[in-house]
Amino acid sequence: MTGKQTRLRSMTGYALATAQHDGFTLSVTLRSVNHRYLDLRVHVPESLLPLERKARAIVQGRNPRGHVELKVALESPSGGDMTVDEALLARYMETFRRLGAQYGLPAPTDMAALSQLPGVVVRKDAAPGLEITSELEGTLLEAVTRAVEGWDAMRGEEAALLVADMRARIGGLGQTVERLEQWQRESLRDAQQRLAERLQALAGQSGFDQARLAQEALMLADRTDPTEEMLRLKAHVSQFAALLDGDADAGRKLDFLLQEMQREANTLLAKVAGLGETSLSMTQTGVEMKAEIEKLREQVQNLQ
Repeated sequence: MTGKQTRLRSMTGYALATAQHDGFTLSVTLRSVNHRYLDLRVHVPESLLPLERKARAIVQGRNPRGHVELKVALESPSGGDMTVDEALLARYMETFRRLGAQYGLPAPTDMAALSQLPGVVVRKDAAPGLEITSELEGTLLEAVTRAVEGWDAMRGEEAALLVADMRARIGGLGQTVERLEQWQRESLRDAQQRLAERLQALAGQSGFDQARLAQEALMLADRTDPTEEMLRLKAHVSQFAALLDGDADAGRKLDFLLQEMQREANTLLAKVAGLGETSLSMTQTGVEMKAEIEKLREQVQNLQ
């Protein structure tokens, strides 16, 4: 892994760890993908069910959210007993032959494919009467811990790549806001000058309510002044960059900030439409900024 170290973690990862115990092989696989909440599913052989809770706790301690699958397999030197439900297989075959004749399609005869049908091949527990000793418990939990460590390292590597890209993007957003701020200062002066000239011309005409006119002018000036949105966008950009160096579970905070940035960008675009000749350039830049914020949101969805 290259670049600046990050404590953030991707929600996508995979790891495998194996261990030996009394002639048996323990295999622990751990895989995860992004999910809004923690969805942890644990699959262990029936003989190891008493240890499921402790294995689950090890994974939960390292992952606040994501769809996570922990699978533990126990194999004997002989590979365990395996049975084929021939009656079920015969029913599958008969159904396929009937449907094939009905629709003019060849019935499947590939035994490898047929063996994958639900219930055809059943592998029995390799050690149905296995005694849960402290040694077995230690071996299993140590394998789970190693799998979690490998899985966490992979998630850290992926997160580092995402963070490096997001640092570049958020830096570019900061520069874009500064550019918009400069355009806004220049165009706002022009807009205020034009407004002042129009007010002066209207003020010389009879029949106008001067107080009402001044009030409307102030409201118009406020509706076309995106200063507050600019300031909030700059603050959000700074907070986002700081969170990229923060806690491992900052994904939700980052997502919330991006939602706020998108909202400020929408308001800004509505206001700059009345800023004269430069409004078109500001609008185009604002649209590009919104697209960049959306790209960041897509990436943040992968962080825990």
